[in-house]
Amino acid sequence: MEITRKAEYAVSALVELAKHPGEFISSKVIASRQEIPVNFLPQIIALLGSPGWVTGVRGPGGGVRLEVDPAEITIKDVIELIEGPIAITKCLAGEIDCPREGRCPMQSVWMEAQEAFVKVLRTRTIADLVGDTPEKAED
Repeated sequence: MEITRKAEYAVSALVELAKHPGEFISSKVIASRQEIPVNFLPQIIALLGSPGWVTGVRGPGGGVRLEVDPAEITIKDVIELIEGPIAITKCLAGEIDCPREGRCPMQSVWMEAQEAFVKVLRTRTIADLVGDTPEKAED
């Protein structure tokens, strides 16, 4: 599984919203500050709204607002929302029926690597990234 730009953009959008708690921010401003293609952002916002993380209001003074504590949203949560279950190889994703399952010399390595990878993503939250992300000049 490759983590796509779409998942990265989703994390970036959430970080931007977390920097401005309680505020509605326009999609254009989010896109500009986080360098996300403006026409791609509505798709991402719609996905982020499905678990109730964000809400949007149309019209003047509208925009998008974070609805949950950013410390409750892990990077793993965001990636899985956008990409589906995380698996570093196709055999761990169950995408293929491997004739070598149970006999593969790499299986334990892949499983250990997967565990470590997911652990990092599960322990880091959007709130953690707010402090780690340098500011871009605001519009």
